[in-house]
Amino acid sequence: MLVKPTFACLENEKSSIGIIGVPLDYSGTYRPGTRFAPQKVREAACNLELYSLTANLPLEDVGFKDYGDIILPPGDITRAIQRIELTIKNITEDHKGLVIIIGGEHLLTYSTVHAVISEIDTLVVFDAHLDMRAEYLDSSLNHATFLHKLVEEGVNVIHIGSRAYSRDEIEYVKGRSNVVLFNILDVYNNRIKLGELGKTYISVDLDAFDPSIAPGVSNPEPFGLSSYMFLNILKEIFEKASDIRAIDIVEVNPLVDHSDITSILAAKIAIEATGLYLKNHNLIA
Repeated sequence: MLVKPTFACLENEKSSIGIIGVPLDYSGTYRPGTRFAPQKVREAACNLELYSLTANLPLEDVGFKDYGDIILPPGDITRAIQRIELTIKNITEDHKGLVIIIGGEHLLTYSTVHAVISEIDTLVVFDAHLDMRAEYLDSSLNHATFLHKLVEEGVNVIHIGSRAYSRDEIEYVKGRSNVVLFNILDVYNNRIKLGELGKTYISVDLDAFDPSIAPGVSNPEPFGLSSYMFLNILKEIFEKASDIRAIDIVEVNPLVDHSDITSILAAKIAIEATGLYLKNHNLIA
C-alpha cells in the first residue's frame, strides 16, 4: 500500500526515472526522525532547478515516475524489511530504468539490495560508518549491522568516505576479499581507484558528508566529504559502471536539519544521478 506524492512536483508516468520513498525509522540509536525524509526531500526537489551539473543537462522535460512511500508496519522491524524487499522487487520488475530510493534509515539498504541482487555486480556505499558490526546493542538487524550481513552473503562492496570504526569492524574488513575500503583520507588525497564496476547499486548515507554541509542526519561524524568530492566520485562511478540499477539516499533527518539544507542536498543528489543516468543511456539530447 502506497501514499502518493510527487518528486520535484513533476510527474511523468513514462519517465525512465522511478522514485520510491522508504520511511524506515526503527533501529536508530542516536537521533530518530528519518521517517520524515522522503516527503521533505520531495518538497526540497520541488524548489530546485531541474538541471544536472555533472551531466550538463536540463531535466524539465524528463519528470519522474513517483511510486509514493511504502507503508510500513509499526514496531515490527522484521516484517518491515520483508515488505521493503517485496515492494522494491515488484517496482524494479515494473520499472526498467533507474530507481531512486529515498530513506529512511540505512538498514533499508539490506532489503533493497536483496530486491535486485541478481541484477548487480557491485554495491558502492558512501558512509561515515562501516555498518559492518556483527551485532550492535544485542541486535544483529539494525543500521550498524546491515552491511556485515550483505558482505557475508557475498555482495561485492566498495565503501567510500568512512572515518568511524569499531575494533571488530577493522578486523573484519581485513579478512574480506569482497570489500574495498577507501576512507576519507583516501578521498582527500585522491587515492580512489575504481576499476570496471559492472552493474552497480549506489547507496548514499548523508552522514558521509561533513556535518557543516549536511547537519540533518541521525549520526553526524566530523571530517566528511565535500559536495565537490562527492560529485567527482559519483560521475566516475557512472562512467565505470555498465549500468546503475538503483541508488538509495538515506539517513536524512529533517527533525535536526537547519533550513532544510540536508534535504536539499539529498534532492540535488537525486537530480545529479538522474542526469548522469540519462546521459550515459543517451536518453536525452
